[in-house]
Amino acid sequence: MDLLLRAAPGARVLATSREPLGLAGETLFPVEPLRPDDAIRLFTERATASAPSFTLDGEIREAVAEICHRLDGIPLALELAATRVRGLGVRELAARLKDRFRVLTAGQRGAPARQQTLRAVIDWSWELLGEQERIVLRRLAGFAGGCTLDAAEAVCAGAGLPREEVLDLVTRLVDRSLVVMADSPAGAALPAARIGGRVRDGATARGG
Repeated sequence: MDLLLRAAPGARVLATSREPLGLAGETLFPVEPLRPDDAIRLFTERATASAPSFTLDGEIREAVAEICHRLDGIPLALELAATRVRGLGVRELAARLKDRFRVLTAGQRGAPARQQTLRAVIDWSWELLGEQERIVLRRLAGFAGGCTLDAAEAVCAGAGLPREEVLDLVTRLVDRSLVVMADSPAGAALPAARIGGRVRDGATARGG
């Protein structure tokens, strides 16, 4: 792409990627999780397609809102969950999401392998990380509600990982959309804030 832009300086390229491309003139437009109402709307559309008898009434809406919250408003996770409505119903689905990796295993047949299950999504991202990035992500996963950068450096350093290298490693995880840096109190580093419990659970399962 760099060669293309050099050959055609006036060209504009719209690209999607899990991390910045690092090209001159690049402008980032982060894709945020769906807002609650939009998440409920997407889940309802997909659930209705899977189970035509599905109806979003008062009590069911509460369960759907809980599902959307547990899945952090991530479209792929919501679509995987919606396919389970036909077999589980909404309330049972919400209850079983405590073990989301066992539940969200029914992707569309034509989708790429990494989008077939929730576990496959996490494994794909994990395999693209270097060993030190994995160490930092595993250790950050212990902070369910996020932590300050000082706390991240204190917890992630050690066992061969110098404290002064933690900042760069956290930054790489931010670039890979696995950690979000927030301007909230004390500039918290929020592990897995972008995709919430999915990454945290996946990293925790791989040990400390």
